[in-house]
Amino acid sequence: MQKILPFYLFITLLLNLTACKDGPPEKPDAECSEKQKIIGVSVWDRISTRSQPLRSSPRTTLLSLGESFTYLDSFAIDSSYNNTQFLKVRLSDSSVVWVYGFASVLDAKPAVIRNDVPLYLRPDLLTITADRMNAMEIVAVIEEWDNWIKMVNEKKEKQGWIRRKFVSYDTIDLAFALLVKRNLEEEDPEQKIRNLEELLDNNPYPQTIFIPEITQKLEKEKELIREIRSNRDREDRD
Repeated sequence: MQKILPFYLFITLLLNLTACKDGPPEKPDAECSEKQKIIGVSVWDRISTRSQPLRSSPRTTLLSLGESFTYLDSFAIDSSYNNTQFLKVRLSDSSVVWVYGFASVLDAKPAVIRNDVPLYLRPDLLTITADRMNAMEIVAVIEEWDNWIKMVNEKKEKQGWIRRKFVSYDTIDLAFALLVKRNLEEEDPEQKIRNLEELLDNNPYPQTIFIPEITQKLEKEKELIREIRSNRDREDRD
């Protein structure tokens, strides 16, 4: 009986191990199996998107400065037009289009500058440069470190570091800043003033932090008009 008992215990253990092996396989880690989304930002305003990665293909829509999209991990080169790079992306309405690589920044998020601030070479106050970023400039943030952010501005003309406290990620501030930018592009000074006054009177984003900033800009534009008229009157008298 003493010899039989260990034998039965061994058989029972062997059966349990076999049952474990024959059981359902472990589920893979969901976080590991799921691809991380890469978000891109348009750094060009009203840039065309294409149905195919060809400049000659039909235009599908326009991207606004600061607009986000999801990169679909595919790109192509249009050798028929200066080897232009296109990125395959999904827009906020789920449409899939091809966007210009030169007008896009990947692995980024949109932000807007809150105040006029200096640009730094690195996240260190000792690396200040002569370049400055202006309030209401829309940028793509590509890195965050401590209380600093690294950003790329419109058309990738500037790249550098600024203090994190000087940017807003609020979509309301972004949208308002874009409206102001487009209104300020008006060449006629008097029409520009009328545009800004109309924007303030019928502001679709009254919660934005930039109301004082745009009011100040409007006063500067009016002062410029007064100077132009004064100089014109002086020339007429002379």
